[in-house]
Amino acid sequence: MCLITFQWQPDADDRLILSANRDEFQYRPTQALHAWSEAEGVYAGKDLSQGGSWLGVHKSGRFAALTNHRDMGKRGPENPISRGKLVLDFLTSKVSALEYLQTLEESSALYAGYNLLVADSQQLGYYSNASGEPARVLTPGLYGLSNGLLDTPWPKLESAKHTLTAWLKQHPNDQASLCRLLSSTTIADDALLPDTGIDLEMERLLSCEKIITPNYGTRCSTGLTISKNGLCIEEVSWLKDGTEGGFKQYRLQD
Repeated sequence: MCLITFQWQPDADDRLILSANRDEFQYRPTQALHAWSEAEGVYAGKDLSQGGSWLGVHKSGRFAALTNHRDMGKRGPENPISRGKLVLDFLTSKVSALEYLQTLEESSALYAGYNLLVADSQQLGYYSNASGEPARVLTPGLYGLSNGLLDTPWPKLESAKHTLTAWLKQHPNDQASLCRLLSSTTIADDALLPDTGIDLEMERLLSCEKIITPNYGTRCSTGLTISKNGLCIEEVSWLKDGTEGGFKQYRLQD
């Protein structure tokens, strides 16, 4: 998952409202959003190459999402543990958001760079093993996360936050629009691009909210609302040419 924007208001009727895109190589096998038979209560997509996930929920209202941290100048572990399993581990656990993230601090060097968001009914926490900082609980507000650290002002991240802010002000009744919200294919100006150690042409391609290339791109997009009475999660899958390839929706009530 490479672009996430969300509003966290734990005391509101809708405590978490989120829109996200997952970017990945087209050849990497993936199973779309579904109820996991091997993890009762979990609803998530599945990375069939490693068995983990990039974003998911539990019917109890727990949430987790992961993005890779992109910095080609940093050398990761020689045999890293799969990061996608962190999502599943939290969803099937009973510990608080902050407690779970704190347990990861000691094992941070065993993984390639990542950002992790986890939420229970009271807390939404954030931790990155690339930041050098401890896990923390987020205060109410609107946030964005891509392949830098939380709220790093990359052009696509600023655009995504602006788009979600506008969506929230309109109070739309159609939840489905959340999973199609981050659809801009505008390439950022070179002067605004981050320097993450890849070539300029690739930085340009990755600067879009929705990436469309033959080999790498936005594979799916997710819309999520977690409220006091339940949750709604939706996912649209994208084909290589950027057209819609499928749609899944689950409404779960407490």
